[in-house]
Amino acid sequence: MTVYQHPGLTGLEIWHGLARHTTLYQLRDDKPAYYAGLAEFLRRLHAGTAENADGETLERAAGFTELVIAGGEAAALAFPHHLLPPDPFCARRGAEAIWAEYGWRRPVAIDLGQTQLKLMTPSLSLVFPRRLPYGRAALPEAEGREQLRAFVGEALAAAGLHDGVVLGLPNRINAEGVAESSTYPGLYGPVETVFGKADWVVVNDAVLTARGYPPAGREKRLVMTMGFGVGAALWHG
Repeated sequence: MTVYQHPGLTGLEIWHGLARHTTLYQLRDDKPAYYAGLAEFLRRLHAGTAENADGETLERAAGFTELVIAGGEAAALAFPHHLLPPDPFCARRGAEAIWAEYGWRRPVAIDLGQTQLKLMTPSLSLVFPRRLPYGRAALPEAEGREQLRAFVGEALAAAGLHDGVVLGLPNRINAEGVAESSTYPGLYGPVETVFGKADWVVVNDAVLTARGYPPAGREKRLVMTMGFGVGAALWHG
């Protein structure tokens, strides 16, 4: 496994960002409160005073000049933003940019979202609805990993012959390929432990999307993905 890194792009952990005396995650089921909290959080982020529940400050995003949102669910957000057209394959441009960097001839990208898996090749775009339960109904870790491998394997089989794979995951992933937890049971820790020693390029799903929307110059552009939750990545020049 290779962890994708771009010198101008960094994932930003905002899912557990603090607003309205709680986290954005805890607000997500109350949409009016969620959007109000998200707007409050973004104002703090722009001012350089935002932090998440882990005590991590997010000062590097201070003064961002533009907010781009993918996912088509932000019309109610009272914060200046550019909303991309709704499209389940909003990560395609990022995948194509990474494919070009690696020079693959028959590339594949899998965007494993919280609610569905998106498969992309140069000529194919398919959606596989999530079939692994989460929350109280979540499978035990070992069974969850086995089912997750089968789920990703089914997508790769549909892609056919390929010479390179980009795997976008709904986790924060460090440079050593260790993923933090997500709603998928067993999808945490060293990514190789989950999927084996496949020669894939792994990347956080928000970073994958943001890779397709670089700023024209050296501006700070914040790219957010809206869906089950909220992810973000920062272009910082």
